[in-house]
Amino acid sequence: MSPARRRTLALGLGVAAPTLALALGWLLAGLRERDMLAEQRQDELVQAAELLRAAVREGLEELRRREDARPFEHYGRFYRPPEVLALGEAVALSPLAGEPDDPRISAYFQLDPDGRVRTPYALEPGGSPRAVAVETLVAAAEFAPLRALSFGDGRASDGHALTATLNELGNAAYRDLADARRGDAGAAERAQTARLPQTSRNFVSWDAIQSQQAQSAPPRQQASAGPVFDAIQQQRAANSEGPAPSDMSKGTFLSRPVLSDIPQEAGPSLDYSPMAYLRLGDAVVLQRVVSHAGAGSVQGAVLDRGQLEGAWLTALVARHALPETTPTIAPASAVAGCALARPVHDEVLPGLAFCFPAGSPAPAGSLALQLGVLLGLGGVVAAAIAAIARAARRADELSAQKTAFVSAVSHELRTPLTTLRMHAEMLQEGLVAPERLPIFYDDLAHESVRLSRLVENVLAVAQLEEGRRVLQLRPGDLAAQIRDIVDDQARHVERRGFPPVELALPDEPVVVRSDPQAVEQILVNLLDNALKYAADARAAGLRVALEIAGAEAVLRVQDRGPGIPEADRDRVFDRFYRVARERDAHTPGTGLGLALVRELARGHGGEATAHARAGGGAELQVRLPLAPAPARPT
Repeated sequence: MSPARRRTLALGLGVAAPTLALALGWLLAGLRERDMLAEQRQDELVQAAELLRAAVREGLEELRRREDARPFEHYGRFYRPPEVLALGEAVALSPLAGEPDDPRISAYFQLDPDGRVRTPYALEPGGSPRAVAVETLVAAAEFAPLRALSFGDGRASDGHALTATLNELGNAAYRDLADARRGDAGAAERAQTARLPQTSRNFVSWDAIQSQQAQSAPPRQQASAGPVFDAIQQQRAANSEGPAPSDMSKGTFLSRPVLSDIPQEAGPSLDYSPMAYLRLGDAVVLQRVVSHAGAGSVQGAVLDRGQLEGAWLTALVARHALPETTPTIAPASAVAGCALARPVHDEVLPGLAFCFPAGSPAPAGSLALQLGVLLGLGGVVAAAIAAIARAARRADELSAQKTAFVSAVSHELRTPLTTLRMHAEMLQEGLVAPERLPIFYDDLAHESVRLSRLVENVLAVAQLEEGRRVLQLRPGDLAAQIRDIVDDQARHVERRGFPPVELALPDEPVVVRSDPQAVEQILVNLLDNALKYAADARAAGLRVALEIAGAEAVLRVQDRGPGIPEADRDRVFDRFYRVARERDAHTPGTGLGLALVRELARGHGGEATAHARAGGGAELQVRLPLAPAPARPT
């Protein structure tokens, strides 16, 4: 074999062997990538499921806390509103007598110690079809454990009945007032001598209620109520690592004395247990026990399961689920085809699950196609190496910038969140002196605005990148808008230790076609940038100027800070880019503010540029086209 043929064969083998190795490596890498994508998809589904489950728990807990706060008087037909002073309104219709203010609740009821079922829907049980329906439901066999919760004979040691009679006192006083207005002298005398008890609320645990029942109920009744206490105990065990179910878990609340045409007298201190969810057959109720002097009544709200499983869960999924991880709500027994299934709520809705569908399968690919592509690319490998190297360097730069951005955003989020949490906890625990409350409120408002601004910038950049941000351009006076924005930011500027911003605006209106919200984001980001980097020159202050240059309006934001090096004046508008200076190493920022300024300016048909300010400092300019003058009528 000639040397030329040997060299050709060696060259062919030298090209074929690496090509075959690359093809096999590409195939294996594709398989590994598919496995990694599947694992990543599974992790995303698990996170999405936990987010939705947490939203369900919070929604049901918010409902429980709200019902927990209702006083027992609301479960009667009438009650005494503490804010009413007029004689004719000393007793008012219960707010529960109409349609529930939450569609998840269908009806309210009260079980008295004597077994009587009361509702707010009629003066006497059976007085309305709705009352009959509720009484029939509560009298069903499934509600037997709940009925067994009420105990005692309903008579306190002083001869007054418990909650039933307290409600009846309100009803009787209401009827006496109505009869007195019609001229009934006896009713008028009774209204003058009536004494409505001024009750206080004492919040106790379910263990205390169980102890009271053990002292006042026969063994058979205690056994019947046992499943309720067991279910509540299981809920407490499941939530033992979470937050306390209610801020009203202990302590005593005394209704404040008020003026009323019906005299007040000291009444009993009623024990309230926390509201707890309970499943009774197909029904779900929120219930508690209100007790006094060895007798207890059960008060509860019947939940509308159709509303919970239908409109409420559907709206919750639409609000909290991401488009690519939106599940369906399926019976727990029909989740075999789900990529991931998680129960909606273990206690209230155990028969339902979030069913996440499987994603689109990855293409299988073809080894022959891969080999063909690699052979075809063999001729351009040399030329592509330089481009790949440049792309790799650029990818490294972007990766480093994004890593710095994530770190900066984390730091920027952590600072306001830490302040908000610390101040909220101190306010919650009453550790703030009254004279310092304005300072705490001001700090909370400031950090909330700071957090909101960061989130708005990140969302705005994402919307622009995805093409979802459409600017609504309409003619307006740019000078007036700038003056309003600077006035709104005056307090923020003052907090940073700067003097008021110097304004240099034309006397005549400067009309441009602009999106007012986008203009506000532009100017607020420019001011915030100047406040951060000119902190060492606070005394010199900031200057905002507006002038007309040809067919453009030129907005200038000037400071006396260190300025921007000439080599960086164009790059400062790149996403995630920050000037590398030792003095600015600890200056907070995400590298998105000026990038957003340029993209919004270009969205208006304008431009954003950076310059050196005469005498030292930086000047950032935004140019926006002037609106065309309206055509004169002919």
